[in-house]
Amino acid sequence: MRAHESPSMLPDTAVSTVGAERPRPRATAALPGARAARGIRSLPEPSALGQAVLLGMEIAGVERQIQHLNDTQHQLNRHRQRWEAGGRAEQNVTRALIAMEDAGWHVLPDRQWPGTRKANIDVILVGPGGVFVVDVKNWREASVERGRLWRGDADADDDIRKLVDQAAAVAEVLADAGLPPTEVVALLVLAGRRNIREPIDAVTVLGEHDLARELARRGARLTPDLVERLLDELERGCPPMPRAAHQVVLTSRPAGRPLARREDPPPTGGRTSAPGPSVRPDLPEAGEPGEGPLTGQGSLLGRGELWQELLDAAAREPIETWMTWLHPAQARFAGRKWSGPARVRGAAGTGKTVVALHRAKFLATRGDRVLFTSKVRTLGPVYRALLTRMAPDHVERIEFINVHAVAARCLRDHDLAGRHLQDVADTCFSRAWAQVGQHSVLPGLGLGLGPQYWQDEIAIVIKGRGLTSYSQYAGLARVGRSTPLQPAHRRAVWDLYERYEQLRTERGVLDRDDVLLLARDLVRESSETRYDAVIVDEVQDLTCVGLQLLHAFVGDKPDGLLVVGDGQQSIYPGGFTLAEAGVPVVGRSTVLTRNYRNRAEILRHAQTVIADDSFDDLDGTPERGRRDVDIERPGGEITEVTVPDTAAQDTALCRHLTELHADRDIRYGDMAVLVSTNEAEFHWLRVLAGHGIPAISLMDYDGTNGEGVKVGTYHRAKALDFAHVCLPDRNLFPGPRRPSEAADAFHERTRLERRQLYVAITRARDTVWAGIRQLPDPPDPTR
Repeated sequence: MRAHESPSMLPDTAVSTVGAERPRPRATAALPGARAARGIRSLPEPSALGQAVLLGMEIAGVERQIQHLNDTQHQLNRHRQRWEAGGRAEQNVTRALIAMEDAGWHVLPDRQWPGTRKANIDVILVGPGGVFVVDVKNWREASVERGRLWRGDADADDDIRKLVDQAAAVAEVLADAGLPPTEVVALLVLAGRRNIREPIDAVTVLGEHDLARELARRGARLTPDLVERLLDELERGCPPMPRAAHQVVLTSRPAGRPLARREDPPPTGGRTSAPGPSVRPDLPEAGEPGEGPLTGQGSLLGRGELWQELLDAAAREPIETWMTWLHPAQARFAGRKWSGPARVRGAAGTGKTVVALHRAKFLATRGDRVLFTSKVRTLGPVYRALLTRMAPDHVERIEFINVHAVAARCLRDHDLAGRHLQDVADTCFSRAWAQVGQHSVLPGLGLGLGPQYWQDEIAIVIKGRGLTSYSQYAGLARVGRSTPLQPAHRRAVWDLYERYEQLRTERGVLDRDDVLLLARDLVRESSETRYDAVIVDEVQDLTCVGLQLLHAFVGDKPDGLLVVGDGQQSIYPGGFTLAEAGVPVVGRSTVLTRNYRNRAEILRHAQTVIADDSFDDLDGTPERGRRDVDIERPGGEITEVTVPDTAAQDTALCRHLTELHADRDIRYGDMAVLVSTNEAEFHWLRVLAGHGIPAISLMDYDGTNGEGVKVGTYHRAKALDFAHVCLPDRNLFPGPRRPSEAADAFHERTRLERRQLYVAITRARDTVWAGIRQLPDPPDPTR
């Protein structure tokens, strides 16, 4: 009997013998009557020996039937095992695919083939990369030759045509949801195989372990809203297949709908017939051994393997696409519900800004009015462009504007905007310094600190923290200002502040810190609710009053305020604590510890810059400079080029950029030249233009994909990513100790500059080029 025949196809004799009593010798006297009754000619009675022979023949026949049944049972058992092997292979693939839900994919296993009554589709996969109709084959021998799929020596063209028809049926179901047919892709997956990707007609044949890469290379093509519509259509047009009573069913539901595991009751008896060819899993040929040890759960692709493929795929896209890529492990943060103000923090490259952008998208999708803000003015257009790529239908519900622009609008709403005259305010400070400061103890401290330091002290420490009396300032911990001040020095600073305020108010003008103070008070007094949620990126660069202004818009309401940042990347003088700002985040703070941006060598290089510098992360507790960070991406290149002078450095850097572009096929738009001053930025814009290299200033960069090398200061590079970064004059920053600079002042300045350099280095994803410019030997003081 052939192995594919069902037990109902066995010969009648075999079936009738099952369970029958052993044949007994019949009475000889009855035999003639019986034969006569049937019209059979009587024969002479056999002898005792003849009777024994007849009984032996009967026994031999029964034994042959029993052996035949045993062989049949053995073949059916082997066949059933192969059926189970095929089912397990399919289920292994399904289980592993279900792990992809964290990456935004939805797995619909064992769905009805539209237009048929009993035929099934192994798996339908729906996600940002499109819709995939997946057929899993557990074949021992498979190959692609001459543009055809072969199973051993047999042409598997029928399997290809079946899968094409399934994909067409699914595309027809999804047409009403607005999905182009080209977005429905047919995949034939060979269980247990790898390094296979062969297109045949409209089907792509893949190894089981190549599926992650195939999905990742598709990128993000479908919006979340469209994905939800497609899932609803598939629930109606491709419902789950009815299950056999003994099966354990794994189902995958869209995000927000729980993953269910349903175990039906065991069979109640009777024979369960095998499914027909149109719905069965594919098995090895009859008589072949199984495929060896079957891969276990998750063998298709581990979650880490899938995520690595997605990460690598994002890295191959323009840098603007990379900057919107959220690692699936962090996806839960975007939609998390918080009972009050919340915080996300972590070292450079851990994905804080991307989490914030996806959080803004999530809030806007549910209808909230969102303010997304930071200190740097040029980041607003970049953030908006990135969100437009992610959620074009909802970006209008998000306002991208820096904190000083928010404050200025508050003043305009109250007809007070004309009072902000920073130039006049700066003149007032210069006069206050000439009248009070230069005659005080401040110039004589031996610190080598000029008027700018004391102007920053007033702006950041006194006004930036909203102090209103000398007693507050006298006992204040000056976060971020490590140069020690004695009581007499603080008194002199307060006297300078009071004289400045007198001159400023006499002229009726506001400086930028007054704008923040006044806007904060106006928002606190107003009952207007302009925003439902506020997201603050790079919060460590704000002043305390600036954060208080943003907090005042939403207060402590659930999901109202999210602050994102890292104290180690603070690139402006001063600082504060969240407790001082009145922003409670206890129990609602998340620390990100895995670096997704920087390759290992780049991160290690950056950490050497700030390894010995402790920092405050807005909580008043010093933390050590070298933090434990998990590195996602190995490798990376650090290239240091020593040059004798400026002209040689110009040539060497431009040669490096052109080689990256020409020899390694890297987009100019993924490169950056980062410098410490505006003057250096203008210099490099001219140099690149002179060498025929397209370039754009970070002051003009709006987050759209361009073909120009980005050129800008360390400050303007904040929160941005680049694949390749060049740092000319790397050895000249931080600068050496100035002749009149005291040790404490030198320590404070260089620690701030090292943080700025750390930020610049960590903007690089793949490579860093550093120019080391030789300087002339200092003069010998003995000559």
